[in-house]
Amino acid sequence: MLEYEIASIYYFVASVVSVHPYFEEVPEDLLVPCVFYPTPEQDTQAHSVSTYITNFTMYIKFMDISSMKAYAMAGLVLQAMTERRNKIPLVDENGKQTGKHFQLNMPEISKVDAGVYEMKVSWKRYTRYAEDAVILARRFFANGTPIDSENGEGGEDA
Repeated sequence: MLEYEIASIYYFVASVVSVHPYFEEVPEDLLVPCVFYPTPEQDTQAHSVSTYITNFTMYIKFMDISSMKAYAMAGLVLQAMTERRNKIPLVDENGKQTGKHFQLNMPEISKVDAGVYEMKVSWKRYTRYAEDAVILARRFFANGTPIDSENGEGGEDA
């Protein structure tokens, strides 16, 4: 699924600015103007008994021969995202829109070097735990009280 989200961001950005894309690593002989899509950072947190959240953060770099031109590219993309309430259309493995979307948290841009502006985009994905872990959690707790696995009642101290 992550590949679809990154691809969706790529297709969205490419619909706004038509420049050379780079993924994973930037070569020494890069062409400008360009956009660099690195692998996102991620962390997880519990959400409920049956789901957890994965937080993704990606720092997209817009590069050009001058800071003003890099800023103009990043600004166009930021404006396009904001106008659409930060909803990015999901694409399938062929790059075709699926009719679904995911929502970015508020994107930000900042200058990181001469001729380079960085856009911080982040989003959340809610995922169900493996079914056996959910069942185990439901059996173990009922309203915060451990359940006796034999007869479904509170434990010895309940």
